[in-house]
Amino acid sequence: MVTSEAFRDPRVESVLERLDRVNVDSFKEAVVSGAWSADPFALARLPLSVSAEIGDLVYLTARAARVTRAVDFATSVGTSLICLAAAVRDNGGGLVIGSELVPEKVDAARRNVAAAGLGEYVEIREGDARETLADVGGPVDFAIVDGFQATDSSWTAEGGTSLALDVLRLLVPQLRSGAVVVNDNGEPDYLAYVRDPVNGFRSSWIPLLPRHAREARGPLADGMGRLPADAGLMALMPEVPGLELSVRC
Repeated sequence: MVTSEAFRDPRVESVLERLDRVNVDSFKEAVVSGAWSADPFALARLPLSVSAEIGDLVYLTARAARVTRAVDFATSVGTSLICLAAAVRDNGGGLVIGSELVPEKVDAARRNVAAAGLGEYVEIREGDARETLADVGGPVDFAIVDGFQATDSSWTAEGGTSLALDVLRLLVPQLRSGAVVVNDNGEPDYLAYVRDPVNGFRSSWIPLLPRHAREARGPLADGMGRLPADAGLMALMPEVPGLELSVRC
């Protein structure tokens, strides 16, 4: 494994390397073994987190933007949360508020944050992000919007919007001018929202090839090919891997 150059703290680097190994395997298990489910509680063992490559970009962007208050949705086992917390610490201090629905993942995230030595910069809120993130206590500098489905069978509630867009709209009044928002699932209604200038964002898709996407050329690709076109997991690996990087005007 190639060690990231973004992180210089051995404790942070060690935890993120361990989480990345587990994360890559989790994508394989979710597809190849047929463990994928549209129910997030059924996937409590599988991180399905952001890739190490996206984690590097999150850290570097948050450092450059001098982030001191950030939001992480969904936290899962803490990969993106740790990347943001490391940036906040290196920026002189602040707080990252994570939101996670699955209790087992909340517990895992807290253990991983502690192992990385970043507990004083983190608050993890358990529950539905549409409730836990209604008030984050001050202007938000950086937000990750990378959550799971809104219902048990779809990325959108019937006739409604994706959970990603619901959470973004909740956060918009709390985002300071110049705040950065990232999303790597590429939910169509979310992308339409941030790309429409009337909603107050400048936005662009940044191509980035995670290691689990490279490995998808093998058995993972075969497993993805057997999923129905409307399967929720398809949104986790967009046709052009990367993330949507948006800035609040």
